[in-house]
Amino acid sequence: MKIIEAHHQHGPILLKPFFLNILVGCFSFIRLSVISCGLLLIASTSNAAWFSATGQAVVVNGNKEAARKEATEEAIKQALLFAGASVRSVSQMTNGLLMDEHLEIRANGEVNTIQLIDEVYQDGLVTVSIRADIFAQDAQCSAADYTKKIATTYFPVQFQAQAADGQIQDIGKVTALKLQSLIDKITTSVEITHVAPYVFDWHMANVPRESQALANKTNTQYIVNVVLNDISVDRYERAGFNPFKTENSIRSFDFTLSLVDGATGEELYRQSYESKAPWDFQFTDSIDVASDKFWRSQYGKNIKTMLQQGVTDLEEFAICQPTMGRVLAVANNQLQINLGRSHQVQQGDQLTLFNVKQITDNFGQEYRQFVLHPTTLVVRQVYNDTATVEAADRSLLGDVQPNDYVARQ
Repeated sequence: MKIIEAHHQHGPILLKPFFLNILVGCFSFIRLSVISCGLLLIASTSNAAWFSATGQAVVVNGNKEAARKEATEEAIKQALLFAGASVRSVSQMTNGLLMDEHLEIRANGEVNTIQLIDEVYQDGLVTVSIRADIFAQDAQCSAADYTKKIATTYFPVQFQAQAADGQIQDIGKVTALKLQSLIDKITTSVEITHVAPYVFDWHMANVPRESQALANKTNTQYIVNVVLNDISVDRYERAGFNPFKTENSIRSFDFTLSLVDGATGEELYRQSYESKAPWDFQFTDSIDVASDKFWRSQYGKNIKTMLQQGVTDLEEFAICQPTMGRVLAVANNQLQINLGRSHQVQQGDQLTLFNVKQITDNFGQEYRQFVLHPTTLVVRQVYNDTATVEAADRSLLGDVQPNDYVARQ
């Protein structure tokens, strides 16, 4: 990777000679040195600047699209690292950049604009040059430091008969796994740790009860419920319906995504998405929806685009939601909780302790009451999926019970 230039939004940066010497020296060392020097450069300029960077990738078996994507992602990542910004949305931005006709994408937060400047194929390599307007930002909230663990199931198709066209009955299973993969690539704020290997009809179920049961079983905080509302194919022409017609056939991909609190069963977020894309298969075809051929089709690419939009929206909502864990054990005035290194918990973090009570009024209506403990907890020891905490003021925690809750607000 090579940084070509850096410009303020209102003009070029006038670098002093010793800065140039530092940069030239950095390029001959390992990537970590480049990152460190980049931070030095940004500290000496304003908060927002234009950065140009290049990335390279080998073209394998003539697959220029895959090589171009890899090179673009490397260029974006290096520009972000050089500027001291987060790289959690690199894949999202790369995919958007490659699919946008104007070769430009706008992203919220740390990257205002990314432009593709040049693309050169030579000697089995592709070299991609990009320009990015980058400004590093602090976390919006302390809860953004922690990863929210999520579980889900295979996605149900609301109208099963629609899957007969192309024999895509496995579309719910495959899209659930694809969503898990996209979240893993796009963000570190949320993570789907479990995809339960069965289809669950969320649109017909007792969502609060089933969500709580799945969260307890998988030791996760949230449940994502997705229902595929419409995957029908439009094969109608002026002369009437022709099930064997593929030209100009259009297939819908509509779904609803909701986020449920696994502790309370409360639905926190819901968003519906609607889209249509060309369907290039016969009615009698049996399509392998897990195949590369399907995901390279226009319909497969549309599904991926819509799922990426769902991930972006979900992250934007969930990033500042409290990260909650449960008390696993109480001993020697210390608590063992089910949040750990995999959630980004660090020694010295402070947490709020509380419990949840069910209250029934005179009319039989149930309410949840959150009872906050007056003592702040501090993390003393961190393990992969658990941590040891105690009262920050070393006071007694005798009234705390397993299955009480802790939260990072």
